[in-house]
Amino acid sequence: MSRLHDPARLAAIENLASTAGREDRFDRVVRMARRLFDVPVVAVNVVDDHQQVSIAHVGLTSPVRPVSESICAVAVAQDRPIILPDAREDPEFAQHPAVVSDEPAIFYAGRPLHADGHVIGSLCLADDRPRAFSEAEDKMLADLATWVEQELDRDRDQREAREVQRRLLPRADVQVAGLEIAGHCQPARSVGGDFYDWQVLDGQLQVVLADVMGKGLVAAMIAAQVRTLVRGTSPFNSVAASVTRAAVDSQDDLDDAGTFVTLFAVRIDPRNGEMEYVDAGHGLAFVLQPDGEVRRLASGDLPLGAMAGVGWTSRSDVLAPGETLLAVSDGVLDAFPTAEEALAAARDLAALSPDPSTIVEMVTERVKELTTSDDLTVLAVRRETT
Repeated sequence: MSRLHDPARLAAIENLASTAGREDRFDRVVRMARRLFDVPVVAVNVVDDHQQVSIAHVGLTSPVRPVSESICAVAVAQDRPIILPDAREDPEFAQHPAVVSDEPAIFYAGRPLHADGHVIGSLCLADDRPRAFSEAEDKMLADLATWVEQELDRDRDQREAREVQRRLLPRADVQVAGLEIAGHCQPARSVGGDFYDWQVLDGQLQVVLADVMGKGLVAAMIAAQVRTLVRGTSPFNSVAASVTRAAVDSQDDLDDAGTFVTLFAVRIDPRNGEMEYVDAGHGLAFVLQPDGEVRRLASGDLPLGAMAGVGWTSRSDVLAPGETLLAVSDGVLDAFPTAEEALAAARDLAALSPDPSTIVEMVTERVKELTTSDDLTVLAVRRETT
């Protein structure tokens, strides 16, 4: 089977975020290459089984051409650099469609590009007249190709990070008679340390919102661990016991990372609105009342990882018919100078809408309007009126 038709290679191409269109980071490479080599045509090409797509280029009249008319396709199929000072004098390429076309590539220099372990395209130079290509120039072209490959690897890392982030969130919505639930998580980067989760335990709804100090993949991995521990122990333990077990089991990793986790976990009985909750240093859970008033749920315990051997207090409250429990991460505080102003904004929300989805959307949009460097998570649960 030809390398061009290899399904694994084609899957690697499809996975590339960069194939969606031209990107400034690759445009910088081709502009630099044109200055370095003084050639009219430079392109970063992705080559699949039927066409070559230039995701960044200078000097081309069209960003797409069939593989039959592409010298880069030969470089990809053979996974080797191709240097042609004068293609008309090379027996393999003298009659190639790219050489005998109205816009001939008489000079060509191309380096294959790799991503996810497969050759997916090339970085190439071309001119309609012959020219010499020194060993030093070849080395510069190889260095630029390595630069492009590093950017492609960054795409892969971002895809993997997004998958980690996706796995931090509930797989599906839950349906609990008498309760409406909505949530949203927006990391500051491709991946972050916030998460929310929900599950039904013996007819009660448990929701969890946590915030790992820090951002990026390390924070996300710790968040994934805490989420798994809380979710796995909750069916067999009280809220406080589940949080304690998660804290104990993750203490070493939190110490190694030099971080901690604030967490709010609550179980709600939909029959009477009784809530059992633990607030581990989070302090950003509120009950929005139908009359526009807001009460803040008590928080006095330390975050997970802050101090080994401490315990967490189980507290109680009641979510009355028509009331909404709103829990947010501290990314919301970026939109407000003080927690008191955030609380005042919560009062406005309580007066504007009782719908959890609308409340989550309004909070998210308000914070997005302002510059924020933190992850943002919003979770809302409303007890329906009878």
